Amino acid sequence: MKRITIKDLADLLQISTSTVSRALSNHPDISDAVKKRVKEAAETFNYVPNDFAINFRKKSTKVIGLIIPKMSMFFVPSIIEGISAKLNKEGYQFFMLSSEESLEIEKENLQTCANSRVDGVLVSLTSQTQNFEHFKKLDDLGIPVVIFDKSLSEEKYDQVVFNNEKDAEQCAKKLVEYHCKKILAIFGNKDLEITEKRKKSFLAYLENYPEITCKSIFCDSAEMVKEKLEIILEYENFDGIFAMSDETLAGLNYALKIKGLSAKPYKVIAISEGIFPKYLNPHYEFIKNDGVKMGMMAASILLEKIKNSDYKNFNTYYI
Repeated sequence: MKRITIKDLADLLQISTSTVSRALSNHPDISDAVKKRVKEAAETFNYVPNDFAINFRKKSTKVIGLIIPKMSMFFVPSIIEGISAKLNKEGYQFFMLSSEESLEIEKENLQTCANSRVDGVLVSLTSQTQNFEHFKKLDDLGIPVVIFDKSLSEEKYDQVVFNNEKDAEQCAKKLVEYHCKKILAIFGNKDLEITEKRKKSFLAYLENYPEITCKSIFCDSAEMVKEKLEIILEYENFDGIFAMSDETLAGLNYALKIKGLSAKPYKVIAISEGIFPKYLNPHYEFIKNDGVKMGMMAASILLEKIKNSDYKNFNTYYI
């Protein structure tokens, strides 16, 4: 069945489209009798307002584009929860696009946001993203952007990130306090800035304790962690283990189960969103990264940018 429009209602009732529009919005210039006729016709023929068209005429779609590097059970859902809570409260909707860790798809996603005339864009960058050159189209259209979770040193947009150096240092400090002498540090994708920052800070703290040895490995996925540890745990022993994320912690937990090893002999500490470790093993400790808080902050900053388009300063906000 064809979707009925304001023009269809106007033709049916033999009044102008502007009268129909104002009647539906309860404009005071329209009589109660006309309002009643219009609303009864709209209900009878299942008229549904085109919110996008209405907002477009107001130069606002009330829609935000959300771009993530990939969909994952680790951490991403909590960020989306925070973003959704803030945007819904302010009357905004959002659509989500995944870049699948591809720079080319990220470029396509940015173009989709531009074509959709979104009011703003929230972006978590891919591991391949090295600069913001492909964001120029959004800049030209005056569409504000906020980067979250993964950042670049180029300060062109507001960025909301965790204090990766501090979190990694706290984890190293805890392992030292537990008198660990042989530590295994499990890091993520070595090409990511977040990995580099956490690795640098973690190892720098341990340099103050020459009696401690530390073996570092880099893994792009939980499966890769599991595969590497199945080999390493055959010939090396550790008393402390650091996992830089929920994903690396999942791989560690899987490897220990496959090898039939208990987690009790190890002091395990991770940087985590906070929920995952509790379900894996009560012996795992963690420094919490609050994804919901990050999502809400990123959305709040973007909405402020939308309201105040003249604000050109860019900041990095730490959770």
